[in-house]
Amino acid sequence: MKKLLFIIFFALSVLPFNLNGQEFNYFTIHFIQVPQENVPEVARLETTYWSKVAQSNIDSGKQSAWGLVARVGGGSDSWTHAFMNVYETAEQMASANSNYDSKAILGIDPQDIATFDYIEGYGLTHWALRAFIPGYADFTVWNFGKPNNPVAFVNEQTNVWQPAFEKNMGGREYWGAALKINNVTDEYSSVLTMDGYETLAEAFKAMNGEIPNQPSPKSKVSEIMPDGFSGRVIVETLIWLTN
Repeated sequence: MKKLLFIIFFALSVLPFNLNGQEFNYFTIHFIQVPQENVPEVARLETTYWSKVAQSNIDSGKQSAWGLVARVGGGSDSWTHAFMNVYETAEQMASANSNYDSKAILGIDPQDIATFDYIEGYGLTHWALRAFIPGYADFTVWNFGKPNNPVAFVNEQTNVWQPAFEKNMGGREYWGAALKINNVTDEYSSVLTMDGYETLAEAFKAMNGEIPNQPSPKSKVSEIMPDGFSGRVIVETLIWLTN
């Protein structure tokens, strides 16, 4: 899918968090399914109105960042886009629903610019970012997993894989690992890692194991998650807003 009417982005390096102090950013992923014929209208509403609401919330310190990504590929019964809202604290994330008042911010009734009439399905998940090396990428591989012990998995990412990636990114523009903290079920993933790449071709090569010189630290990930990742998806950054 072609990019939306415009792209606004800054590097994820602006996200304030301190892993050594065990202070984590929080974020939500709001998955939506948009039929192809409705994509232009959803794009218009998001870029014209809702991005301005998000930027107002960012400027007023209610959240750290907001973005929209599009899934590369997929079937007619799968999610096609996802919104990401990034928060500095759990309190900010808990108050998120009260912040998107377009009437107060833009003087426009939310019903007049609602996008839900144009989507066929949605789902909301809440996450804690537990490891991160900042950067920006137009394309990101989202790796979803269901380890036996989700906390042990993200601790392994923080203590073993982050130091390894700090020495050798293996072609990545940025990297992160997160723990799902709400809507956790046996059916769906409980952890997520993110590998950012400059181009779609690089993301394809990474998915196929074609990028050489990858870090290989001594890790217990294969014991913690013996079946490997349960899902791997490439997403394209369409809009990214921050302060």
